[in-house]
Amino acid sequence: MTAKEIILEQFKTCYDENGWFVALKNALQNLSARDAAWKPEGADNSIWGILAHLNFYNERYLKKIRGEPVEKISVENSETFAGSDEATDEAWRAEIERFERVMNGWREAIRQATEARISEQVSKKHPNLWANVIADINAHNAHHGGQIVILRKLQGSWDAAKGVS
Repeated sequence: MTAKEIILEQFKTCYDENGWFVALKNALQNLSARDAAWKPEGADNSIWGILAHLNFYNERYLKKIRGEPVEKISVENSETFAGSDEATDEAWRAEIERFERVMNGWREAIRQATEARISEQVSKKHPNLWANVIADINAHNAHHGGQIVILRKLQGSWDAAKGVS
């Protein structure tokens, strides 16, 4: 297998096909805005906040790999976990749609990338290779997908038949 094929396979497992763990897309299925905004006492983040955080970073790196301009901003990582001030079904659907658009964009960007592109350095300021960055993005998505499943278990909205008892 080539590096690109491995990364694409890893993307699939982390995003939409359960393997050893629940894929992120599946962890988010059938979740209401109310449940997405819920946080247990003492918790820092809601599911909504976690998804906002993932959307923030996944979208910025997607723009980079596509060669699109990425606005320079100064933001603390904790600020990227901000969910919606308005926990409406419409706002939640918009966050989910953004997530699906970004992740489908990533799948397409990986598919279209040449092996040479995958082996390129991200930029002069970012010396890692795209292969490493994409692998880290996949791991980051899987990590937060696990957090989402735990939060859903705590709130009682997780169906164990979906992959984790």
